[in-house]
Amino acid sequence: MKNKHEWHDWAEDGEQTYYRAILHAGRWEFFSTRKSDPEWEKHTILPLEKMEALREVMWNKHLRRRVPLKHIDYIDQLISDLRLAKPGDGDSPSA
Repeated sequence: MKNKHEWHDWAEDGEQTYYRAILHAGRWEFFSTRKSDPEWEKHTILPLEKMEALREVMWNKHLRRRVPLKHIDYIDQLISDLRLAKPGDGDSPSA
């Protein structure tokens, strides 16, 4: 079964950026492209704010019974890992 989730966002320079997350054969793949660029760039994982946007897209689909909860749970785990990996403010020791 192949699940594809797509959404878009506006970049800081005002250009539209498109995102795509695909679950195929038990593996998640993440892609992005800009409106001016026809090629999709593959990512290991998207930045935290983009993963949160993906979760919102998937949650809305879950409410319409189009996405199983286990897929959202997996994305929640990735988001949690990203939050833990994000460096905190002022955590570095002073020299």
